[in-house]
Amino acid sequence: MNDTSTRIAALFLVVCLAGTTLAEPELRRVIDVGSKKQLFIDELFIQSSRGVTLTMNPPYRDGKVLLTNDKPWEIGPETYIGVYSSVIKENGVVRLWYDSRRGGNQRYGRVAYAESKDGLHFTKPILKLHEIDGSKENNVVIPGIIGGCAVWIDPKAPAKHRYKTQAKVYPTGQFHMHSSPDGLRWKLFARLNPGRGGWDTQSVAFWDPNIERYALYTRYWMSHRHGTAKAPDNFRTVRRLESDDLKSWDTQSIIMQPDEADRTLHPTPPGQPPVDYYGADVFRYAEADRVYIMLAQAYWHWKPRAPRKGLGPAGFDVRLAVSRDGVKFRRAGGRKPFMSMGPAGRFDSKFVWAMPDPVRMGDELWIYYVGSNRDHDGYIDAAAAEGKHLTGISRAVLRLDGFVSADADYAGGQITTPLIKFNGKRLELNVDTSGGGSVIVELLDENDKPIPGFSKDDATPINGNSVRMPVRWGDRADVSRLAGKPMKLRFHMRDCKLYAFQFAD
Repeated sequence: MNDTSTRIAALFLVVCLAGTTLAEPELRRVIDVGSKKQLFIDELFIQSSRGVTLTMNPPYRDGKVLLTNDKPWEIGPETYIGVYSSVIKENGVVRLWYDSRRGGNQRYGRVAYAESKDGLHFTKPILKLHEIDGSKENNVVIPGIIGGCAVWIDPKAPAKHRYKTQAKVYPTGQFHMHSSPDGLRWKLFARLNPGRGGWDTQSVAFWDPNIERYALYTRYWMSHRHGTAKAPDNFRTVRRLESDDLKSWDTQSIIMQPDEADRTLHPTPPGQPPVDYYGADVFRYAEADRVYIMLAQAYWHWKPRAPRKGLGPAGFDVRLAVSRDGVKFRRAGGRKPFMSMGPAGRFDSKFVWAMPDPVRMGDELWIYYVGSNRDHDGYIDAAAAEGKHLTGISRAVLRLDGFVSADADYAGGQITTPLIKFNGKRLELNVDTSGGGSVIVELLDENDKPIPGFSKDDATPINGNSVRMPVRWGDRADVSRLAGKPMKLRFHMRDCKLYAFQFAD
């Protein structure tokens, strides 16, 4: 992170992604951060550094099941909660649409509804919208055989189409988008056709104000069976498309696929890497400026397990990738799982599937996820009590902005940003120090000279743990006289994690 190539890459990002301006003949670039929060998810705000590493921070999981199939209309042979479920927080209520499934000869895939005031205790209201097994006493909102949901709110739609969701339907295999005025009463909105490559996954869509178009993230089979690759290739990737009207799609790009490091991890049959990407929750992180997060669902199959068929572990974990434009994503965490498979015997020991999208609860992000102790090939975890198939929805808890942090150890480190300009009156940090740790913030001019009154010697060391820690220089916190002027931030760090900075109004 200290070498010349990294600094050049960071400056390239500055030019391409940040709405930059040119200053002086030597083409010095200035990032206009305004009063928006800026995250350390990559090197964009690191012109130079020493003793600092970018660190992925997996969320905390307690393994408690918050919702499962427990109502009379959900109980029966081979019933379970499917992974293609989704959640939204609206008006203080956590609203959850879940994938209610049954296998065997009476196969179905319905979308049902639950809600909670605290995000922990969910009720399943009797909606009386659809007749199931001869009764309307249920919470089903989309009946039939539908491949789950990914509910989102369309800010550009009229009220009657405000809520939307999209999924593959059976037996036709078509890709349908439904709309609703309230998230409960759904009607077919459109039959979509993003082009060859498949859509048999949880497909995520949203309006992206940065491009003023809709974005869709869905599957793309890299496969001779789909006419998208030469034999023997046969693996899943994640693709992105754009649209003006949610009906015609263009600008396709593959945003996540097995790369060389994935392919060489384990020996596997030709054309089938040991991992492929079954789907991904991709979202624009609303808390910060130009941050896109991908929670990619990695499907692992590399371990011979005779006499059983297929390759183990046939399980899923979640990988983190980050982007500044929603197109080019960078894997975070050195390829370690962001959310790993749960302990043997637990309900999530084989499947961990992050639901779209994380919900803000106070100063935390709650990532709801579906877990299962049955693998993709139908084998139940050998450690399961009485061999029971267990599924359910739980949550993972992450600090606000906490996906990636810039970390310095006890020996200390330093970050200097590129030139920036801002609007606002004070500077706040999302930071966590140890008892002996600290962050000192120094403001520098265009020539890397300390600005009088805002030098390292003037600064008050920051010690503590807060998502909005104020920065001071002695008794001074007001920086409004510097607003709009090119400057740099220099963070002198010791035994701490720095997640974000923001100039607040």
